[in-house]
Amino acid sequence: MLRIKLLTAAAATALLAAPAAMAQTAPAQTTAPQTAPAAAPAAQALPPIASENVIEVLKAHGRFSTLLQALDQSQLTETLATRDRITIFAPTDEVFAGLPEGERARLLAPANVQELRNLMLYHVLVADLTPEQIIGARGPIATAGGLEVTIDGTGDAIAIDNATVTETAIDAANGGIYVIDRLLDPNAAAQGDAEAAPAAPATGVNAPNGQPAAAVTTTASPPVQNPTDGQVDETEDPGNPAPTPN
Repeated sequence: MLRIKLLTAAAATALLAAPAAMAQTAPAQTTAPQTAPAAAPAAQALPPIASENVIEVLKAHGRFSTLLQALDQSQLTETLATRDRITIFAPTDEVFAGLPEGERARLLAPANVQELRNLMLYHVLVADLTPEQIIGARGPIATAGGLEVTIDGTGDAIAIDNATVTETAIDAANGGIYVIDRLLDPNAAAQGDAEAAPAAPATGVNAPNGQPAAAVTTTASPPVQNPTDGQVDETEDPGNPAPTPN
């Protein structure tokens, strides 16, 4: 899987470099054959990172231990390792270390596993989003958790919501990874959705099945003009005399 790197050329070449095998040969013999010492084994080449899944790539780069811990805590590691076409927006350990005191520990606490899972799913796309698709474009895309994240490729660097992509893109066998400089906030996205489509107020009205109705809309009718408004009877009805004011 080939990607075009959008940042500096130096960053692009440094990410996926792997050492090549160095074969060693014995020097040419100039005298009578002798028993030569055993030759040192050739250095074994490391497998290209792009042949590993996104989880293995994160482990290989060594800067995402907290993210990997959070994915484990959220029970997402195996899913991301085995599913095809995955994109991860990956905050580094430095990003997690910059969180307010106690926030990192709170997020990783077992009691907050659902909140952590929602946070991690907001950093995942079930799609292999390539830089070519981002350049010159801006708009929302649904994350694995259902909320939309805004991707902006119209500037000097790619922006994901309020985060900036610092390295793009690290290839993996089943997708890719974009390194970002801050944690994305799904709560901000949820609040934005709520402002765009405010929920109907609770009415307390039950539907025919006995369950609370989802919504009840009341429409004010225009005032109806009484045809007798402003008119005064000239002849008093003897059977219904008008009251005499005191």
